[in-house]
Amino acid sequence: MKPTNNKIALFTLAGIATAPGFMDPFREELSFQLRSRGYIVEAESIYPYGDWSQRVMKQLAAIFRDMTDIQERLWTSVGARAAKELIFEAAKKGQIVLLIGHSGGGISAVQVALQLIKEGYLPPLIVQIGSPKCPIPLVLKEHVLFLSAVGTGGKRDPVTRFGRWGGWVRKFGHLKVWKMRAYPPEEVVDIPLIGSHPDYFRTHSPYVDETGSSNMMKTLRPLLSWLERKLP
Repeated sequence: MKPTNNKIALFTLAGIATAPGFMDPFREELSFQLRSRGYIVEAESIYPYGDWSQRVMKQLAAIFRDMTDIQERLWTSVGARAAKELIFEAAKKGQIVLLIGHSGGGISAVQVALQLIKEGYLPPLIVQIGSPKCPIPLVLKEHVLFLSAVGTGGKRDPVTRFGRWGGWVRKFGHLKVWKMRAYPPEEVVDIPLIGSHPDYFRTHSPYVDETGSSNMMKTLRPLLSWLERKLP
């Protein structure tokens, strides 16, 4: 079900040990692109696991917990708890919630989306950029885009190799079988990036190719194409 208004609450969710302001240029450019298409956009940056001033090992442990229990059977998501207040406020206002998660931020985006659904709100739109894989519950599948950098020589962003989309699926009554791609996102897109995991949002040399296209623009193109199909 698509939302029916033109008000978007855009949140960028950073991964671990991220510099303050790291995703802000991307957030501002995406906001500009959406406003040019007629949307009213409110945008915020969130650091679900803390920024680079917090202990890295503690942040890693939190992301591992969130990855391994995406259904929250055993514990409440660390990343979702940190991001929940602002995002829920936007949902209460009836805005279209758009979550852009880089690295571990893509995991917390899925976690907070599940909490929104449990509270009766519409599923948000989620873009995972350079994120570890995590099972995408079926209720969210058509609302998730996964972007992964592929650099020179076909070298893939190493962070996107972590995690899994596999899971148990029910077959033949009560019998369950393991399937490697049981719960993938709706769409997975490889981006021909210069560089790797930290470089999706670069706009300057040497992150500009011979055609004048920067890494940021290469990241934005498939994202905007997907949003054009999802937004009202």
